[in-house]
Amino acid sequence: MKLLWYGKLLTFFLIAGGQWGFAYTVDEIFHKFKAAYDTSKNFSAEFEETTLQDGNKSIAGGKLAFSKPNLLRKEYLSREDSSQTVQLIILDGDYSWSYTPMLNQVNKMRWNNSNRNELLPGIGSSLDDVQENYDMRLVPDSIANKKGVYQIELSPKPHLLSQPADGIQHAREILEVWVQSSDWLPVQFGYRSEREDGSTLSVVVSLKKVRRDEEIAADAFRFVIPDDVEIIDLSSDE
Repeated sequence: MKLLWYGKLLTFFLIAGGQWGFAYTVDEIFHKFKAAYDTSKNFSAEFEETTLQDGNKSIAGGKLAFSKPNLLRKEYLSREDSSQTVQLIILDGDYSWSYTPMLNQVNKMRWNNSNRNELLPGIGSSLDDVQENYDMRLVPDSIANKKGVYQIELSPKPHLLSQPADGIQHAREILEVWVQSSDWLPVQFGYRSEREDGSTLSVVVSLKKVRRDEEIAADAFRFVIPDDVEIIDLSSDE
């Protein structure tokens, strides 16, 4: 009985020690993900976005299209009527546009670093400097891992957490990406922020019906300003 108990205890510590029986290390998974990304031109998908902010939960959904290096169209649709757009976000390579039909309002902002390889569409973290700026670890999930899905958590390294020159406390931000081993492309993205005052924000975007390297109309990433809409220009250089 003692031998059996010690065997179970050893198994627990081997699992808890960080490997969890993964077939790949986090570096191997990340490099496979980056290689698959580098050979992809675009992808489109339906999405469901779950947001938790200080204990309050909201769920939204719609469809998105992303084309390298940083063109994005993300359309939130009404949960009651999928033909109705609630919000439209477009990154056209130079500007980001956020249009809310109900408010008849558009927010416009210049998009910097237009040639960066985006890790998460629209978040601005580049694949090129992830290993320099983030510590990576695999998050164990026995159910997902059996299906060949691996979750990578990216925590900012200390040099990203230094006190900003403006003296304003910025949130500690954690990025997450779930990668499917069948093609090494993402099936889910995550973002978490934590402030010193205890406030938190968590956003998880799940993808389905993902289509890779199919033709996407060029005008999908061009924003046409509606007539009589209010434009709020947030660009710092204009």
